[in-house]
Amino acid sequence: MARKHPPPARHPRGLTAGIVGAVVGLAAAGTAAGVAVSRIAARRVRAVELRPAAELPSGSPEGQLRRADPLGAEARPADRTALVQADDGVLLSVEEIGPGDAPLTVVFVHGYTLSMASWAFQRRALAAELATENGHRPQARLVFYDQRGHGSSGRGAPARSTIEQLAADLGTVLDARAPRGPVVLVGHSMGGMTIMGLAASRPELFGTRVVGAALLSTSSGNLAELSFGLPEMLTRLRAAILPVAAWTMRHRPTFAERTRRVAADLVSAATKALSFGSADVDPALVRYVDAMIAGTPVDVIAEFYPALAGLDETGRLEPLRQVPTLVLTGDRDTMIPKEHSELIVERLTQSGENAAEYIVVPGAGHMVLLEAPDEVSSALTRLLRRVVAGRTANARG
Repeated sequence: MARKHPPPARHPRGLTAGIVGAVVGLAAAGTAAGVAVSRIAARRVRAVELRPAAELPSGSPEGQLRRADPLGAEARPADRTALVQADDGVLLSVEEIGPGDAPLTVVFVHGYTLSMASWAFQRRALAAELATENGHRPQARLVFYDQRGHGSSGRGAPARSTIEQLAADLGTVLDARAPRGPVVLVGHSMGGMTIMGLAASRPELFGTRVVGAALLSTSSGNLAELSFGLPEMLTRLRAAILPVAAWTMRHRPTFAERTRRVAADLVSAATKALSFGSADVDPALVRYVDAMIAGTPVDVIAEFYPALAGLDETGRLEPLRQVPTLVLTGDRDTMIPKEHSELIVERLTQSGENAAEYIVVPGAGHMVLLEAPDEVSSALTRLLRRVVAGRTANARG
C-alpha cells in the first residue's frame, strides 16, 4: 500500500505575508479609509499630482483623474499653486481658489493617508458659492494643501511624524499664505486633530487670526481603543498583530507594499466598509479613495500611526471655545464613532462660551465629505455666514 504523505505545511513566510497584508490594510484604515490598490496605481497617482493638469493629455487616464472629481464632473482648477517650506525644510504643496485679497480665508486640512483631493466636492461647491460677493454670501479664498508625506508634499524624518509637527506645518501654511486677515480652519479626521494641535501650540491665534473652525469626523483622543466595528475577538487579534504590521511597514516597506498588492481586493473591500455608511455607495467613490490612499507609502502610514493612537487633545480644546465651531460626523462612522464628536462638543460648550453647532449626518460613514457632500458643503457655508455675521456685528458694536 502506498504510503500517505501529509499535506505540505504552509510556508511561514507566506502565512506572515497574508496576515501582514490584511493587517496593513486595517492599520492604515485606522483613522482614514484603509490601504488601497497596487503600487502601480500609487506611482500613477503621485505622477499625476506632481504634473500640472495642463501638461497631461486630455484623453489619458491620468488627465481624466486629475481633471475630474470622484463622479467624473469637471473639477475646479486652482487659481494659484505654491510650495511652502516647513520648519524642517519639507515642501508642502498648496493650491488656492478665489481672490487673493478676499476678506476671509478658509484653509482645508485633509485626513490620514488621504490628500487635498478628498475635498473635491467642497472645492467645487464652495468655489461657486464664494466666487463673488452676492447678498449674504461671504466672499472667501479657499486654501488646500497636502500634509507632509501625503499627496504631492514632501516627506520628513520619521521622528517628525507627529500631530505637533502637523500643527506646526499648518501654522507655517497660515504664516506663508494667509499672513493677514481672518481665517477659518476646516479639518477632516487627522486634519481635525491637526487643528486641535495648533490650538494647543499657538492658542493666541484663536479669536484673533483664526475666527472659526470645522471639525469633521475627528477625535480628540483614545483612538487606540477603537474597534472599527469589528467583533471583540478580531479587535483583540488586531491589537496583537498591529505592532508586527507597523514594524514591517517601517522597516520592510518593499515587503509590505507587495503584501498589500496581494491583499488588494480584501483591503479595497475594507476601504468601502470602513469609509462609507451606505452599502450601495457609488463604486467611483470607493475607487477614488483607493487611489488617494495608494499614493501614501506604507512606511509613512506606519510612521504616523503611533501619533494618532496616542493622541490626547481632550484637555486642549479651550482656544476653540473662543470661535464659532462646527462639529460634524456621520452616524455610521465605524472608524471614529460619533461619540468622539459628542465629547468634543461637550468640551467646547461646557463653559457656555461657545455654542458649537453639532451635525450628525444620517447614513454617512467616515468619508462623509464624499458620501454626503451637499450636507457638508451647506454646513460649511452656514459656518462661514455665522463667522461673517459675528464679525460684522462686532464691528458695528
